[in-house]
Amino acid sequence: MSKIQDERSHRFSQLIGLELKASFARHETSQADVAEKLGHSKSGYSRWLNAKPSMPMEALINTCELLGVDPREVFNAAYRRLIEEMGECKTALAGERLVDDEQARIDETLKKLHRGDMDIAALEDEHKYDGDGDDPA
Repeated sequence: MSKIQDERSHRFSQLIGLELKASFARHETSQADVAEKLGHSKSGYSRWLNAKPSMPMEALINTCELLGVDPREVFNAAYRRLIEEMGECKTALAGERLVDDEQARIDETLKKLHRGDMDIAALEDEHKYDGDGDDPA
C-alpha cells in the first residue's frame, strides 16, 4: 500500500470515529455508555474512535445498531468528508501500481516506454518538433 493510501485509510478511520461521536451527541449518550453496553473497555473503545487502531467492522455495526443509526450513513458521511479534505482517490489502472513521488512516476514511465507499452508523441507525429525550433522531429 502506498503512503497516500495509508494516509487516506487512516484519516477515513478517524472520520468514522468523528461521525460516531456526533451520533452519540445527537442521541444524548456517551462513548463510555456505548462501550459498556457493547461489552468493551472504555479505553479500548476510545482508541477505536480515535483510529488507534481502526475500529473493527463488527464494533462499527454494533455501535450503529445500538444507536439506531444506519451504518451506511456513517460510512458515506465520513467518505464525503475524506473527499472534501483529501480529494478524490486516484486509482491505478488494471495491472499498474500507485506511485508516491515524482521520481517513482518517472521510473514507471520509462519502464513502460522500454517495454513498448507507450509511445512518445514526438516520435510518432510528424507535426511535433525536435526541440531546436527548426525542423520536424
